[in-house]
Amino acid sequence: MYHWDTPVITSTGYIAINNNKKTIIVAFRGSNEPGDWAEDFALEPANWPDNISGSSVVSGFLSGYLIASTQVVQTVVTLSKMFPDYTIVATGHSLGGARASLFVADLTTKYPSLAPRVQLFTYGQAKCGNQAFAQYMDNLGIPIYREINRGDLAPHLPFDNRPYVHFGTEAWVTFSDETVFCKSGDYSRCSASLSPAAYSIADHSTYKGL
Repeated sequence: MYHWDTPVITSTGYIAINNNKKTIIVAFRGSNEPGDWAEDFALEPANWPDNISGSSVVSGFLSGYLIASTQVVQTVVTLSKMFPDYTIVATGHSLGGARASLFVADLTTKYPSLAPRVQLFTYGQAKCGNQAFAQYMDNLGIPIYREINRGDLAPHLPFDNRPYVHFGTEAWVTFSDETVFCKSGDYSRCSASLSPAAYSIADHSTYKGL
């Protein structure tokens, strides 16, 4: 297992192998330290990655990803060659979900042959990129699922008119514990159907299994 924990710009996660499920797991930790929260609120757009025309992402999310990205990507590439029939699963909660998304974009633009092996599962992820970024992610045609727990506030951020949007399939766990699936382009039946009065900070930390 490969683990990273950078002290200056905080970034923590691990890469592990599940031989039973033939999976390479790339997990990014969510907000846990003051430095993480500072990144959460650094919302200005950064033009990235260069090879997606017009793409921009949340600068705070990007800084925490880039500090560890070279080693993370190279480790995954090495493991993908050692285990050529293994699926690459990226995952994370909250800030970790945003970084996992950036990792998928980074890996698949640099190593497009790996794209069919990649899957992305996030929990309580905020919007992390603009329409061009989201379109690229959707066009990958890979499994991308964002779970949102009840009235979790984080996935609705930021509230202002910054150009960030969601992508992938939303799996919204309703207040009656049913799961509603909404595909990219039409999230109206999922958490977008809630009024701001229903948003909850507490629901951000009560995802089942996390």
